[in-house]
Amino acid sequence: MNDTPPGFRLLRKMDEVLGAFDPVYVRREDDGHLVFGFRVGPQHCNPSGNCHGGTWATVADVALGINVAFLTSKSGPTVSMTLDFVGPAAKGQWVEGRARVLRWTPNLAFVEGHFTADGELVLRANAIFRRRSAYDRSFEDLLAEQGKDND
Repeated sequence: MNDTPPGFRLLRKMDEVLGAFDPVYVRREDDGHLVFGFRVGPQHCNPSGNCHGGTWATVADVALGINVAFLTSKSGPTVSMTLDFVGPAAKGQWVEGRARVLRWTPNLAFVEGHFTADGELVLRANAIFRRRSAYDRSFEDLLAEQGKDND
């Protein structure tokens, strides 16, 4: 049974780090921002059955960074990121992460993100990214191939 909300598509496994959190999904909004989603599973959880802080940090870094790349046409490393753990996300809950690029200069981008679990705010993230390399990938480049495992 696929209980992924409409519009979300499987994100390609970009590297082994993000791949450890599979499956992660992405949806493109009308304004160009990308929304990331996942159902909290055992691979995301700490011993108490809630989404682990390390999972949050990884997913937030990817979600915010890819939004910067798509909206400013440049990507680069994270300079700074802060996370505010507002509430828990338990195993089985659907998480959505939305980013908003606040401002960018020739070298830096400032972005904020909000993550919800079943509609309730659970994480707030703020980050600064270096804008170093041209980014010209399409939305389709981010997606796993249809009909294939994500590996």
